[in-house]
Amino acid sequence: MKPCLEDSLGQLLFLRLRENRWSTSLERLLSGAAPGGILFSAPLPPSAELTSELLRKTARAIPHPSFLAVREEGGSVDQLGVFFPRLPLPRAAAEKGLSAVARLGELIGEALSLLGFNTNFAPLLDLATPFTEKSLAGRTFGADAKQVAQCGGAFIRGLGHHKILAVGKHFPGGGSVPFENSRDLAVSGKPMAALWREDLLPFRQLLPHLPMVLISPAAYKAYDFDQPRPACLSALVVNGLLRVKLDYRGLALAYDFESDAVRGTLDFGEAAIQSLNAGCDMLIVDEGRPFDAVRHALVAGLASGRLLRQRVEQSLGRIRAAKKRLTGPPGKIKKRALEQVVRGFENFSKEFR
Repeated sequence: MKPCLEDSLGQLLFLRLRENRWSTSLERLLSGAAPGGILFSAPLPPSAELTSELLRKTARAIPHPSFLAVREEGGSVDQLGVFFPRLPLPRAAAEKGLSAVARLGELIGEALSLLGFNTNFAPLLDLATPFTEKSLAGRTFGADAKQVAQCGGAFIRGLGHHKILAVGKHFPGGGSVPFENSRDLAVSGKPMAALWREDLLPFRQLLPHLPMVLISPAAYKAYDFDQPRPACLSALVVNGLLRVKLDYRGLALAYDFESDAVRGTLDFGEAAIQSLNAGCDMLIVDEGRPFDAVRHALVAGLASGRLLRQRVEQSLGRIRAAKKRLTGPPGKIKKRALEQVVRGFENFSKEFR
């Protein structure tokens, strides 16, 4: 029997765990809410074996195949550094050439696959600019849009060799966004033609190879001039630019709903509904009050008509298509396989000392 639409709403949610620790309460949440994906935040459990066990239990608790994701780029964003040698920054790999970037992606993909992950919130496709150097620094591949596109493609291919789904971020580009530690919405004033020529170029070239993209929480005056809106709530950015103009068929992910800068005067639930109606497919929501509020709001929104049924059906179709590529967690980690990955990390990292 085909499940009713209300019973499938959990698939639209990407649950970000507060603690990477198994418990009976987490098991009840996963089996009851049935989220479409899990994002494991730092720090991971203190060993590869414990991390693998957590992933296996998580996959068993959710009643359908799920995205099991982590954010692993190397360098400063290195969740695997708990039990693997530290990898170089993406910028350092890019300076050595595309083969080094591809190798970085392959090593990360091999490690994630061994542990049981199937999705990586990488690569970062933002350009290096005075804005991004303050917050991202060596996490970006560089300032040249063509180079970023080439490096992003090499990294994606490296992950793909181990069946890890890539998430390109942050659409439509963060190079012109003055992110500051404040409660105000970050706004890009870059003209549309310049965005198309520069920040959007890596996405334009790589979208056919990206299963998912992470939508920026910043506003872009080029698309929402009169009333700046976060890109993840903007139909002009997500539907108009990403879907219609760029013909993207993969998943668009929205995040940062816990931020007052993104939500403004909206509560968690209303922000989630507006994001889905704007064209996003999955919402990354923190465990606890935000997640519970969004779950209840989606059910109520669908019943009242504020959450468009057509949009939900479109997103569920894209999610089903993406999940056809998923692999489940393997069995217990074999010592020899773990040692091989550790050696690969060590040998690669030595090249950058």
